[in-house]
Amino acid sequence: MKLKDRVKKRLLDISWKSPPKVTVLVAGATLAAMLFVCMTDGINRIEKIERNGYGENARKESVMVQLEGEDTQEMEIEILPREYTEEELQSMFRQAMKALEQTIIGKNKSLDYVYHDLILPQKLSGFPFSIVWEFSRYDVIDMSGKLKQDVLKELDKNQEGVLITISAVLKYQDKEALYSTAIRAFAKEKPAGIKERILELVKQTDEETRTSPFLVLPAQFEGKDLKWGNSGGTSLPAVLLLGMTAGFCVILMDKQKKEKKRKERQELMLCDYPEIISQFTMLMGAGMTAKNVWKKVTEDYREKKKHSGEERPAYEEMLYTWQEMKSGIAEAESYERFARRCGLTVYMKFGALLSQNLKKGTKGLADIFRMEAVQAMEDRKSRAKRLGEEAGTKLLVPMFLMLAVVMAVIIIPAFWSIQI
Repeated sequence: MKLKDRVKKRLLDISWKSPPKVTVLVAGATLAAMLFVCMTDGINRIEKIERNGYGENARKESVMVQLEGEDTQEMEIEILPREYTEEELQSMFRQAMKALEQTIIGKNKSLDYVYHDLILPQKLSGFPFSIVWEFSRYDVIDMSGKLKQDVLKELDKNQEGVLITISAVLKYQDKEALYSTAIRAFAKEKPAGIKERILELVKQTDEETRTSPFLVLPAQFEGKDLKWGNSGGTSLPAVLLLGMTAGFCVILMDKQKKEKKRKERQELMLCDYPEIISQFTMLMGAGMTAKNVWKKVTEDYREKKKHSGEERPAYEEMLYTWQEMKSGIAEAESYERFARRCGLTVYMKFGALLSQNLKKGTKGLADIFRMEAVQAMEDRKSRAKRLGEEAGTKLLVPMFLMLAVVMAVIIIPAFWSIQI
């Protein structure tokens, strides 16, 4: 029985059992209800249903449906949540990679000097991705980012650090993006020096002989004789002191020159990085292998160097790496050596990507290189802006000197006129 027929029957039943006045009212209400039911067909019409937001679950909704000429039926439909567009997803992948760069560092000051455990989240706040982590050295770091200090102490006896490639696969439904970086891990506790061990021996001797009126200084340390003295007995001649000071200044100036050259080299390498990564992005996108791209870049630089005579540190390191490959060194090892010689995070990441390309194939590598090229250009703009600000700061000193001269030119004549 249709809904309007049920309403009509129910209202007629009520009207027969009610008094006359009530019957009239019920009859009017019946006509109004029948008119409403006939106009609406018993359905509160809807045209659209709002979906759940991004990352939420699907939900089921009960609705009424009527096919023309048929009775109204109730059914339950499933509504899937809203999905991101391809452009939104790629933008969020890039943002998530920048957030990962800041998150994984943890208590460490730099990924080039990692002493503390890393932070490797399974999810990032504000992003719908799940994250799966992979490492090149599972013997040094576990899946939670904790460094295995006992293994590090055995591997890093020379305190040069252990190079580890860390990769994160960001997943959203059937979409994936790869984030990769390189770190250099060091043992947290450095071995104590000779001075610290001697002080520990003196402290132990002092505690053992506290009942004696004197502290007898130890005569031997680790099988070698110890000679003690005080600093107030003999004064060095002034000439010797001056000579030592001059020698120290010479050494200090030499170190400053070396440090200045090192910084200039790093600046040149950072300036060349966007160009190098752009060439790799374009040529590998055209179908060339990483080794062939490396060969072409180095050959182009060699021809350019013949005409201009200018040397660029990054390209020189690439040229050296190409000679290593031709001499028989494995391609992956050559890339890792290149990254270590450069000593910069961006080049370590670059070497890790190329090495990973040999192990896992080129799937997704072109997209990673494109994102890396965009990031490199942004870093280059930021670096140029910073250098401009530093140049402006250096100009403050001569400006203050000029201000002092102008003040002197104004104040001194005024002072003399007052005296006269």
